[in-house]
Amino acid sequence: MLIPDSRDTAAPADAVNPINALGETSVDLLVCGPGLHEPPSWDLLRTPWRPPVRVVVDSRDDVGFTRAALQLHNPAAGHLVVHPADAHRERQVWDDLSQALGEGPPLPEGSSLVHGKREHQAAYAVARTRAARTVTLLRTHLMHMGMWADLVHLHRTTRVALILIHHADLPEDLRHLLQHCDHQVTDTIEGMRMLHCVPQLGACP
Repeated sequence: MLIPDSRDTAAPADAVNPINALGETSVDLLVCGPGLHEPPSWDLLRTPWRPPVRVVVDSRDDVGFTRAALQLHNPAAGHLVVHPADAHRERQVWDDLSQALGEGPPLPEGSSLVHGKREHQAAYAVARTRAARTVTLLRTHLMHMGMWADLVHLHRTTRVALILIHHADLPEDLRHLLQHCDHQVTDTIEGMRMLHCVPQLGACP
């Protein structure tokens, strides 16, 4: 049984609701820069009815992690695995996420003029309309910090629960970003498989 999302029964769709006990309505806190202050407590960082942001650290870029993740792709069970065609390109990642969530073909080349802003908005709009599901995103070590902050925001404000696979050691700025959100990290293949069990979403492989 799925727990209702509080945003579904609260204010109108155009209202901005807090996503945690700090009263945040976005993840601006995530980009404050390393070393400026201590992170808030975990209780304040949790978003109601949402699992933590889950991160898999594949520090040696072991192909075994990718193979194991792809084996977890099971759309009927609400588990999707996305291997970006080009993880360096922000618009391509958002296109791939939109397609995985069921939003038709990708936008034509040249459709976005502002670093994937249009594709980001499209993917977020699709995620807001979808039922609870888990999306595992590979190759996230190639994505910049702004992209990570946007992915965390999507996770915390929609019913799409992300598992982000980072095929390298976590850099300092990314470790700092994660200190500012409820998160869970594993560095083993078995641990990655266990992350796909999400009681809050009523789904376990």
